[in-house]
Amino acid sequence: MESLTVYGFGSFFSGGPKPHDIDLLLVHRSANLESCRFAIDCKAQIKSALPSADIVMLSEAEAKSLDFVERAKAVKLENLSAESMDADVQALASRLSRP
Repeated sequence: MESLTVYGFGSFFSGGPKPHDIDLLLVHRSANLESCRFAIDCKAQIKSALPSADIVMLSEAEAKSLDFVERAKAVKLENLSAESMDADVQALASRLSRP
């Protein structure tokens, strides 16, 4: 079953003044077709729920090679699973919605 991890980075998460967007990183299992399609589906659902989100997608190997999480000081937000993607995305959107 496919899954991925969502990280947040940038001014929204570092306490910057009035960020204009929400920067998210989706780290999916591998560069195989199934994993990439799942990540693309997740990105579309997240973008629908959070229109101000800017979303980067990387495989686990790419994220590790680039040391993206550490360099961007990204924070782990949510794990999304194919089994519960709709509920997971809604939980993520609720968590990131600001009044």
